[in-house]
Amino acid sequence: MEAVLQQEQTCEKEKLNNGAVWYLCFAPAFGLFMERYATSRVVGAAVWIMCVASMIAAEIIDMRILEKSGYDTKRLRPWVLLFPGYIFIRERMVSGEIAKVFICGVFCVIAIAMNGFVRGLSVDGDYLTVSVQNSGISSLDNFSGSSPKVIGDCIASYLGEKAEWSSEQTGDDVWTIKAAGEHDGEKVIVEFEVEHDGYTYKGFRLSGLSVGGEELHDEDFEELAKKIFIDG
Repeated sequence: MEAVLQQEQTCEKEKLNNGAVWYLCFAPAFGLFMERYATSRVVGAAVWIMCVASMIAAEIIDMRILEKSGYDTKRLRPWVLLFPGYIFIRERMVSGEIAKVFICGVFCVIAIAMNGFVRGLSVDGDYLTVSVQNSGISSLDNFSGSSPKVIGDCIASYLGEKAEWSSEQTGDDVWTIKAAGEHDGEKVIVEFEVEHDGYTYKGFRLSGLSVGGEELHDEDFEELAKKIFIDG
């Protein structure tokens, strides 16, 4: 008993390096930041695999630090994949503080709820239609230049507020979003092609324009596109 008390007193006197634990707290937020640069689900998966692997590595480093300071880390090992649990056990063992547990827990919940794979589950035709309507003209892949205009506003200005929007999945990861209405007594259809792989957007472009049932090409296409999105 005396030996145990002596060990605990010795451990309390030593100042532990908590850098690995603080990394565990903020790593999920760092993962969310890094996935903003992921261009596909493969890259996104790689980001999160590396994030989880680095968090496990931080725990291993932290356990070695604890062992060098005389702590028994056997109770920590079953919790290496449940990061807030690891920090909770670790902090009770070392200091009794639980602030880091809350920080890690909050960021883990946010990362789980807001990562691209979870958000991708809600992507469907309605979701993409709203996304197109709220997107800026400059976000189109086949638009050169900059413009503060929003696609939905441009369509409403040219085709009227009663323009009808529809969506259709035309490929594994490809959706066609259409806006149909009338201008000067002729039916006009504006088509957008959106490519979303269930994780992130891979393409977004103005793919078709037709007037009175006739599909426009080349100069006629460019002229009408300019009227709708630039001059309107």
